[in-house]
Amino acid sequence: MKAFVVMGRTFKAAYDELFLCVFLSVAWWIGTILVVPAAPVTAGIHNVANRMANYKRVDNSFFWEGARTKIGRGWLLYLINLLAPLLMAVNAWFYFRLEGWPQMIGIVFVWLFVIALMIGQFVFPFFWQQDQQDVKLALRNAAVLAMRNPLYTFLLLLFQILLLALSTAITLPLILLAPALVALAANFGMAGLLQEMGLAPEPPVVPRR
Repeated sequence: MKAFVVMGRTFKAAYDELFLCVFLSVAWWIGTILVVPAAPVTAGIHNVANRMANYKRVDNSFFWEGARTKIGRGWLLYLINLLAPLLMAVNAWFYFRLEGWPQMIGIVFVWLFVIALMIGQFVFPFFWQQDQQDVKLALRNAAVLAMRNPLYTFLLLLFQILLLALSTAITLPLILLAPALVALAANFGMAGLLQEMGLAPEPPVVPRR
């Protein structure tokens, strides 16, 4: 049930900061197409998304701060997030091409591929959640959180895949909103679990009139 609450918070945050989300998405696409700034823009978009998930003030200056200040560690996390699932997918494809029992190994790699995606969605959020940004700690915490909450994490991953599928079908949202929505979903998803542990701020209560 908590995963569906997070989905609602993701859409609400995107609606409240619509123009900022459009800016973040367009900036992410430009950086990714140019390749060289791909990791910095990913770090930047997650810096803003993490502040939104923790109900802090946001504007585009936090995107530039995140993109500019953690370039080396941003690239390291970006490559780990990219290469880990890719390696699992290649191994699964290799073993499925063989006949007989090796295909069972392919099934193992399919599960490892899914687990890599489940963990990967929390890596950048945890990186920015820390007071001191540490790559090893971000990877460790992402793995622990994902493995302790497998159903929640899997539903959150499916939600992000659904967002991408719908955005691709409609095309315009793919360009203008999809990257920001995925980053928001990952950060609100992480924050939702941390809130249950008392490690992240609860959503502000709006007084009834």
